[in-house]
Amino acid sequence: MMDRVKWLEGAREDTTRAQMAKVYDQLSQCQRQNRPVFTDFVNPVVQDLCRSHFAATKDKDLPEMRFEGGHPGFESCVIGFYPQGDSFELHPVPMVLLEISALEVTAAWSHRDLLGSLLGLGLAREKFGDLRNGEKAAFVFVLEKLAPFVINTLARVSRDPVSVREVPWTEFPSEDAGGELLFRTVKSTRLDAVIAAGFDLSRSQAQKLVEAERVKVNHRPENRPDKSVPDDAVISVRGYGRLVLAANLGSSKKDRTKMQLKRFC
Repeated sequence: MMDRVKWLEGAREDTTRAQMAKVYDQLSQCQRQNRPVFTDFVNPVVQDLCRSHFAATKDKDLPEMRFEGGHPGFESCVIGFYPQGDSFELHPVPMVLLEISALEVTAAWSHRDLLGSLLGLGLAREKFGDLRNGEKAAFVFVLEKLAPFVINTLARVSRDPVSVREVPWTEFPSEDAGGELLFRTVKSTRLDAVIAAGFDLSRSQAQKLVEAERVKVNHRPENRPDKSVPDDAVISVRGYGRLVLAANLGSSKKDRTKMQLKRFC
């Protein structure tokens, strides 16, 4: 059995520590009962801590650990703990994808609209995973046991009447589906420079957002304004939206970096 005190090491924030404690209890339950056990949706910080603990342990009797977010490049995911030798296929992760469609018009909802509507049902954030707008509908992964409740209860997003149904996971839109295509030049690929260009802010404004811990890069919190942004990065800025670095187009005649961005607000 992995030591609980060591398991909680590295969990600096109270919310992360509480999530890690809950995951530890579910890992222990899998070992005691010799059956698959699944967590709620967990964020990338918790995922990284779990991976590092499993990589560092010498315990050969630990259950197998599987991360499932429903699509490539997931942010939130469910962790499944399986007794050694158990089949993932026989015990799939209990989550489903729901499609949310406007009944009257094609609605342009923001991420905040969708998030607020789901939280307004009384759902805790860990009960549903990634959510994304598609061309004609929005999509969200939820725990399987809560899907009937959401289908029967969610009546509106923003002010728009909606219908909700379960659909195959393959319907989830890709990371860069939709969005506003932008062409920008920046002096460098520093994080604050890219944010400023993508959201039409000053460098000082962008720097303050990063330092205020309102920014994630590839779903991980980032508070270094001078961090170099890698190709294909996804940058989320709380209160502003999301940027996808779609392409690095090389240097301009003035030796500035040309880039193609997609902005989602």
